[in-house]
Amino acid sequence: MSRWKVIPLLAAMGLAITVHAQEAPDAPAPIPGIPAHRGVIDDTWIIAPRRMGNATLAAVKNYADEGDIAAGVSLRYQIDHADWIAADVFIYPAGDGDGSRMLKRAVDDFRESVNFAEKQEIYRNVWWGDEIPYTASLSGGRKLEGRFLPIVFDAQQDMLTSRTYLFYRKLYFTKIRLTTTVDAVDSLVDTSDKFIRNLLDGVEVVSVGGCGRQMDVVGLGPGQSPPPEMADGVSADGYRVALRTNKSGQPIVGEAMSKVMALAAKRQLATGCTVLDYHPPLEDGTRTVLHLSFSTEDWGATPRQ
Repeated sequence: MSRWKVIPLLAAMGLAITVHAQEAPDAPAPIPGIPAHRGVIDDTWIIAPRRMGNATLAAVKNYADEGDIAAGVSLRYQIDHADWIAADVFIYPAGDGDGSRMLKRAVDDFRESVNFAEKQEIYRNVWWGDEIPYTASLSGGRKLEGRFLPIVFDAQQDMLTSRTYLFYRKLYFTKIRLTTTVDAVDSLVDTSDKFIRNLLDGVEVVSVGGCGRQMDVVGLGPGQSPPPEMADGVSADGYRVALRTNKSGQPIVGEAMSKVMALAAKRQLATGCTVLDYHPPLEDGTRTVLHLSFSTEDWGATPRQ
């Protein structure tokens, strides 16, 4: 069983063969589907449904268009029969880290942004409720841990209340704010759980780049089987694949290889980033597609420790 490692975050994503030198060809052929990458994340696509449960997409904004790529994108949904509720969603880069630590950072960032708005007199008389854990129940029995923070404030001569939910997933923060007048606060309580579930199930965040990860390729000669931990040819995280090789030790390009690489890409995307080819869907009447294109300086160009 021969092995290669695809070295991430280099200009030429070639293959470094780790078999004995006398067995290695002088110029190993690159594997189709593994492109060169500029940095940890080159591009992110945020794909949001125009109709989601009982809500309709009313407005979108890509802050990169204004030169503030770190702010990500915002989406505003209009909830059926609830014109008095502003349902705003903000999705912006977070980076890689422990979930609890990242959520704390999201909370700190949100508090700082409200404090800034108060200093600018955009908000006045801000009152903070208790910060508590919030668990979103998603499709298929999945759970996503987040944080919930309520505030009451004066804005534009109205007293408003806002319920903010913060989540960390796929290297991005998702901030969901439901805002209305104080006398309609009960409608937020009744609406929030369903809207959050539909939002987290419906909006996709897909990143492509070096991901700070290494791609291992295990070469299988005639009659050899994949390792037990990758019986279908792909590891659980998608970053190790087993490919059939020809007599010269190079991967055999064909339908079997395409299936393995497609499965690897699917598993990588589930964690938020893929080093493999990705073709984003086109925007149409059912979805909007927002694109963030990063330089190497934005996310860095070194593997995560």
